[in-house]
This record gives sequence, structure tokens and C-alpha cells, in this order.
Amino acid sequence: MLDATQKSARVLARLSLQAEDLDRKLEGGLAELRGSLSSLESARPGQDSKAEAGWDELLDAMDLLDEAVRVADSALAPGLAGVASRLERFLALRGLTRLVPLGHPPDGRVFRVVGTQPHSDLADGAVVRVVRAAVLRGEHLVREGEAITVRNHA
Repeated sequence: MLDATQKSARVLARLSLQAEDLDRKLEGGLAELRGSLSSLESARPGQDSKAEAGWDELLDAMDLLDEAVRVADSALAPGLAGVASRLERFLALRGLTRLVPLGHPPDGRVFRVVGTQPHSDLADGAVVRVVRAAVLRGEHLVREGEAITVRNHA
């Protein structure tokens, strides 16, 4: 019983250290984003190539965050999803909408299919994973998305 308690305590300590490390990395990344976003506040994509590159960096980071949420264990996923939700609200306040049509066929006007994989729970052609979210400002396409769709038959 004592051995099991000690092992549990060690596992808990390791998980705590991993969570703290992720928190530090996240805070550092958010601080960097805050700094770069302050210069982007008044810029709109398409007006300035440096500002547009900044938006691309943020959008790429959000794509990576979506993937981290997808593969994270149950202890970390809710926190990562909360960060993603806040960033989505930030984009919405600036008139940008990320499209992530998981489980639905991709809109060919805004998504490019970059691969396929089998998935027994979804119909052929449905998006199983978004590699790069499509981004709209109103009806205007800011960034083309990339998706992996379901293909269950050879």
C-alpha cells in the first residue's frame, strides 16, 4: 500500500511539473503574441505584408493548439481548449472567423484536401482533421484551409 502511494505521489509530481512547464511555455508564447499583436491592432490582412505575416503566425499557432488539444490527455485538454477559445474570441472581435468543419464535407471554395485516411465513424469525404484552418473576414477569404478527409474504401 505504501509503495503504491509513493508511486502515485511521484506520478502526480511529474504531471504537476509537466503542467507547470506547459503553463510557462504558454505564458511566454502569449506574451510574445501580445507584443506582436499590439502592432497588428490597427492593421488589416492585405494592407501590410508585415502585419499579414503576423496574422499568419497567430493563425498557425492556433492550428498547432488545435492539434495539441486533440492529442492531449484528459488533464491538459480542458486548459488548452480554454486558451483556444479565448484566442477565437480575440479573432472574432477583429472580424476574423476560423473554419474547422470536422465531420462535414469541406467547402472547396475555402479548403484544399491534402490527404485522406480511414475513419469508420465518419462518411467518405467528411473532414477528419484540419491541418490548417480556413479564415474569413466577413465573406472574404483571408487564408485557404487544408484538410484531411475520410476515405474508407480502397
